[in-house]
Amino acid sequence: MAEDTLKTKIEHVFPSLSKSQQRVAKLILDSPTLVLMHSAAELGKHAETSETTVIRFCYALGLSGYTELQSTITSTVVQTSSLGTYIASKESYTDEEQYASVIMGAISQQITDIASRIDGQLFDEATKKLHTTKRVVIIGEGASYIAAQWLGFTLSILRPNVQVATKDTTSLFKLYREINEDCLIVLISLHRYYKEAIQVTEQLKSLGAEVLAITDSSVAPAIRLADYPFVLQSPNHSTIDLLPALMAFLNTLVAGMTKQDLPYYEEQQKIYEKLHVNYLQNRWS
Repeated sequence: MAEDTLKTKIEHVFPSLSKSQQRVAKLILDSPTLVLMHSAAELGKHAETSETTVIRFCYALGLSGYTELQSTITSTVVQTSSLGTYIASKESYTDEEQYASVIMGAISQQITDIASRIDGQLFDEATKKLHTTKRVVIIGEGASYIAAQWLGFTLSILRPNVQVATKDTTSLFKLYREINEDCLIVLISLHRYYKEAIQVTEQLKSLGAEVLAITDSSVAPAIRLADYPFVLQSPNHSTIDLLPALMAFLNTLVAGMTKQDLPYYEEQQKIYEKLHVNYLQNRWS
């Protein structure tokens, strides 16, 4: 059973699980290597439940028990890393004469499939919030880091008070002091769901901020924090493969924000272009 298959299976059975089994499921999705390092009883303690509940969770997945769960995750970690899955997924295309066309066509289809599942009303509400909120804080680690940086740069051109959060203690302390209910946190959290990003978002939400979460699973840790949840779900694709669709979604999110007041954002673009010509272009040329 490959990682994507296990992840998909957990998502499929999740609604039918007991509350305690759901805690086990979330823990495994968040930190699958805990299964390799701990016994069923120890994992149960991490999930604030019992060894029996962990074993029943395994049965709910169609596994013979905890040993098979460990074997499945061992195979995942050793053989099917995100990079390994990415490379393996391209092997079937190696004999294609129009390789670039075929690969980019597959990416285009993936984006189309994900776009068809976006909730239009939720998207409109989220882009209105992105437009009206006084401050935007963007959080993304690991594979999500580059996407967070792009979104931060793009939004900074178009609106004031945009910040990409860093791990620096001083910056985080300053951020905690300044956050209030008129702030929007944009959390980008792809598997393997960096715990630090979740914890920072949780703290900021407790201070009154709303959360726009973009993730790749309906039971990812980011979902429980989200006021505006968006799941870019693409079965049997690695995290690397999901990045083009993520960037397309972020681009669309920005476009949705500008739609809220097009004359204002056109004026912001002119201000940026003037700054670029008068200062940035001369500085870096």
